[in-house]
Amino acid sequence: MDLFIKGKKALVTGGTKGIGRAIAETLAGEGVQVLASAREIADLGHGIEVFACDLTQLESRKALVEHTKKVFGAVDILVHNVGGPAPSDVLSTSAEAWQSGFERLFQSVSHLNEAFIPGMRANKFGRVICVTSLSVVEPIAGLAVSNALRSAVTAMLKTLADEVAVDGITVNCVAPGAIDTDRLKSLMQARIARTGQSQEEYEKQYLSAIPAGRLGTPDEFASCVAYLASKQAAYITGSTIAIDGGKRRSTY
Repeated sequence: MDLFIKGKKALVTGGTKGIGRAIAETLAGEGVQVLASAREIADLGHGIEVFACDLTQLESRKALVEHTKKVFGAVDILVHNVGGPAPSDVLSTSAEAWQSGFERLFQSVSHLNEAFIPGMRANKFGRVICVTSLSVVEPIAGLAVSNALRSAVTAMLKTLADEVAVDGITVNCVAPGAIDTDRLKSLMQARIARTGQSQEEYEKQYLSAIPAGRLGTPDEFASCVAYLASKQAAYITGSTIAIDGGKRRSTY
């Protein structure tokens, strides 16, 4: 299927590992010009440029915006992909951790939207896609900051979707369930240490809760993101799409 995005310009944050890297590579494979940001430079190939940026830091975000505008001018496709904060329970989360999570998960998204959506409006085309978490549908135990702030981001983006739809801009969230990434592996190791289970016992129990019976792959996730960036997806906006192998128990 031709997604009609060849030659479009995309910024993908967190774009050198896991889900972000798969998204950057998939978009590049569709002929999109991709700039990926990450804390550390990596060689992705596919003509993808990587710019070093710490999304938790305002000045670093400003540098990313300046560089992206210098390279691309306007951005057609903006993919927000920010690594999750450290696990914690609500009552054990410090004020500093809440503030850090807000800067990481909420302010980074808001800042880049403010920088690039005016250009999308001028061009009457734009795709804003935010990688969130299944926790926005069903809160995940031990992820207090992620549960709260990714849900806040989702509500903010739903509001934004209503505001910019008339300009040919769609805004959607994609919520990963159990996707085979380093982030998932680190969370699993933390839970194994807390429960005292063996890795084999924990993985068996974990997979039994997924109707598909396996972890998803970053490439499967990225294919959905690429479709949301397409011309064909122009009538999909304000949605959260869960990619979870059927793990969530709600019907929406």
